[in-house]
Amino acid sequence: MSKRATSSKSYRELSAQLADIMAWFESGDVDLDEAVTNYQKAMALIDELEAYLKQAENQVTKIAKDFTAES
Repeated sequence: MSKRATSSKSYRELSAQLADIMAWFESGDVDLDEAVTNYQKAMALIDELEAYLKQAENQVTKIAKDFTAES
């Protein structure tokens, strides 16, 4: 598997960070300034997760294409 250009973190790590931010929002102890910062972090994590998934989809498509070409 090749390195992702967007992050050196795994999907699991990115997902866990997003879950932590979501839990913070759900805690009810939300400060507006922190909320803005955490919202921005969450959006950046979502972008990274989407890029990660797109790259994984491309790899699976390539593998499937290579596999069917060999058959």
